[in-house]
Amino acid sequence: MNEEDIISLFYAKSHLETYEVLFPLAQRGNKFATYFIGNMLISPIDQTVETDILGGVSYLKMSAKAGYLPALEFLGNLYAYNEKVKNDLVAAHTFFYLAALIDNKVDIGYHLMIEDEFGISEANINKSKELAEACMAVGLENCELLKE
Repeated sequence: MNEEDIISLFYAKSHLETYEVLFPLAQRGNKFATYFIGNMLISPIDQTVETDILGGVSYLKMSAKAGYLPALEFLGNLYAYNEKVKNDLVAAHTFFYLAALIDNKVDIGYHLMIEDEFGISEANINKSKELAEACMAVGLENCELLKE
């Protein structure tokens, strides 16, 4: 299944039905399926899938390792704004900065919003950028930030 097929399925069926279709694809490493499985486990819209924050984060990290930018952005939002996980602004900034590096748009990324909104220190901004650049150097599949 491609991204468009999965997005259509996600919005057309109950999350339980979608989960049952996407789970085997996610197990085989489909980055779109792993993203939507993670999304459903963290924020089930129709309550047909049981919330599993740790499982959801794990699936989002799998998707991010495969280079799916929305997974990195979802993780950034999760660590910046979601009360279901311990807020970690350096991690949030790093996920957003990593997405910006991959997309080659570091001058307009969400990381800048995190810097402005939360007033992150220069030291933490530099730490975040170093972590993201280290991920780029070793490849996302070996990125320390994306390990379980």
